[in-house]
Amino acid sequence: MTSNSAESGTASSRKVPRMNSGAAVRSRVNGLIEHRLSKDTPSARALRAQLRSALGKEAGSIPAIWDLTLDSEYQGPSDTPTPGEKAVHGALTLWARHQGANKRQMHDVSDHPRRFASAIRVVAEQQQRGDKRVEETPIYRSFSTAIQAPTYEGLLVRLRSLASQLGAAEVPCDYGSLAADLFDWQNPDCRTSVLRKWGRQFARTPQTASPSAQ
Repeated sequence: MTSNSAESGTASSRKVPRMNSGAAVRSRVNGLIEHRLSKDTPSARALRAQLRSALGKEAGSIPAIWDLTLDSEYQGPSDTPTPGEKAVHGALTLWARHQGANKRQMHDVSDHPRRFASAIRVVAEQQQRGDKRVEETPIYRSFSTAIQAPTYEGLLVRLRSLASQLGAAEVPCDYGSLAADLFDWQNPDCRTSVLRKWGRQFARTPQTASPSAQ
């Protein structure tokens, strides 16, 4: 890709308006990963390293990634991170952990991208031994622990292990969708809905990876 195309992609990823909805954070995360962060350039590699180091830290506390994770249009009364900022920060840092040193893209950009819990199911089936059920595998136990987290910060800590296991298995998933889920999870009225969505994704038979996700 030429430098002009790269600049165009970067600019388009920054045109996403306020990070105040699930759809907005999904669009921002998808745009940033696809057009900027997944490139094989020194600046992209440096940003991925910064994102990995920011995992578990508060959104806005790492100056090197301010333009990735902060809502420049926010004008509210509070200085604390907004739900949108926390969702984008969480999704991007988890993706960077998942991507790690993998050459294959770990953010699924296929026509029918695999969701987060569906990717966990794929790894669970790989971990099955003998007549064990997928609910008896190590990654399912980690997943079960994660969904019981009482706080958003606790959830991200527990999702970190899942991202590492997905990366080790080289199973990609849709981080834009995960960002939207993280946004909704922060609303107590939506939390059960998010967990139900993850449960349904895990329960489905794993989809075959599309050629574009290889």
